[in-house]
Amino acid sequence: MNELSILYMRSPKSPTTCWTMTRITISKSHHSLPLKMHILIIGGSGRTGQLTIEELLRRGTPTSRDDVRAAFQVRVPDVVIVTLSAPRASDSPFAAPISPPRLMADCNANVVSAMKEFGVKKVVILQAFGVGDSWKNMNCALQLLMKKSNMIYQYEDHNHTDREVRASGVDFVLVRPARLVDTDVQDVKLWPQDGKGVPLMASASRVSVARLLVDAAERNDWDNTAPVITN
Repeated sequence: MNELSILYMRSPKSPTTCWTMTRITISKSHHSLPLKMHILIIGGSGRTGQLTIEELLRRGTPTSRDDVRAAFQVRVPDVVIVTLSAPRASDSPFAAPISPPRLMADCNANVVSAMKEFGVKKVVILQAFGVGDSWKNMNCALQLLMKKSNMIYQYEDHNHTDREVRASGVDFVLVRPARLVDTDVQDVKLWPQDGKGVPLMASASRVSVARLLVDAAERNDWDNTAPVITN
């Protein structure tokens, strides 16, 4: 039977706990994605990561759950989606980071290494507006907030990831949403990777971002680009 496999790793709730891994299999008759497509998601416990999984499941009905290691031995994913973020002690931008400074960069380096080992060609990574060359077009007030808060450490980690994934040789889509909000799904507007013209108060609903991540996984429209997205 033709199936879509979604393999995802849930990130630890604290630095001392372990990653958990789950496989979801969707039957042929219930999904709209290409047949025999298998997707690995890294960072499935965050809010956007959960919505990305929900969006994949919305396009089908889960029929089984197995340990990802056993699944990975049998079926290599076609695409990896990474929604990992570096956690802080709270949602406050001034809260202390509770993860290593290169958590995202090192995780993505491991992902790329495994992709090359198993012949996986493409990774879709959730980043943020302000990463890479989009920094120069972020409003100066937001730049100041980032510089004066602990959020700057996440941006540094994202920037390491940006440079290293680009240099790795794998196909990538680096998705850079504006401020994430918990609103209903809306149409997504895509901007150039430098984010020129993005309004000061621009935002993107997490569910809209999740849909774009899945779209980027199943299509090649944005391969090897880093679109800034807003609603």
